[in-house]
Amino acid sequence: MADDDLPEPARLPLTPDELKRHNAEWQGSLVQAPPADSYVDPLTPVPLRPVSPLYQRPPLPGPHQPPLLGSPPFAPAPGGPPQDRLAIEPAVLNTAAGKTDEIHTAFTKPAAALEEPARAAVTAMVGWESAKSIRTAQLQWEKQAGTVAGWLAHIAESLRAAARDYGKTNTETEQSFKGVTRRSGLDGL
Repeated sequence: MADDDLPEPARLPLTPDELKRHNAEWQGSLVQAPPADSYVDPLTPVPLRPVSPLYQRPPLPGPHQPPLLGSPPFAPAPGGPPQDRLAIEPAVLNTAAGKTDEIHTAFTKPAAALEEPARAAVTAMVGWESAKSIRTAQLQWEKQAGTVAGWLAHIAESLRAAARDYGKTNTETEQSFKGVTRRSGLDGL
């Protein structure tokens, strides 16, 4: 392995915070992070069998009922701006992705540079039990640091995908309003 790369996992595990938020710590090894351009919640239950179109689910009791048609799907955050004032600029997301890439680079090179000193320590301690322990610790460090590096790359890619999606949505919305004109109360007089 080179001095400036870490073994990033093929599929990222969910973070402990995400598992805790869904009260699903026991599923830690069963679920994985979705692709960076996906908005799917990885902990959404998947039906095990197809549901018949004639079957109607009974209403859920209490606060678990789905929102009424036409109501906003999410309540605004307490103390935050009302939903209709929320504006996300793609440039801000792209800037955040660039900063995440900088953090990735700043983290990855020093983290990967520990491989050579660990190998030298193992070589110097051949025959000692400590040599095997140092090698095991170094491999675990590489695995964990690779997962962190993978998450940083995943976050940057997700931010860029979100910026593309917001930019595309903004452009499509502007295009859809180009043909709309404001009607005056004086029209037809």
